[in-house]
Amino acid sequence: MNANDQLKEFTGTENYYQYMFGMLITDGVKALCEQFECWWFLDIVCSYQPVLKHEDFQAWSLGVNEDGSAVVIGTDGNDRILKTQEIPYTDFKAKEATVWCIMGVVLLPSEY
Repeated sequence: MNANDQLKEFTGTENYYQYMFGMLITDGVKALCEQFECWWFLDIVCSYQPVLKHEDFQAWSLGVNEDGSAVVIGTDGNDRILKTQEIPYTDFKAKEATVWCIMGVVLLPSEY
């Protein structure tokens, strides 16, 4: 199951929420983190922003492996990997999730 499939109703945002490193998150990203208990995923995305601030568009994916480990991969949206982080164990309740980071705002692809 892809977490984004369960959040398709988020097609825009009414609110922006201040997050770490000066980042803003949308209603959809807030719902993702609350519903799937994955604030740590957002923490990973935001923690790389000081070194990736020159990348205006980033696509971040979380993929869970069969053994309960996971990998977070950030790309430039054109398959150029910017950052990869291995997660030894997660209880993330879906197999994958994707967020985009566009000029300091983290949003769901459906919110673009």
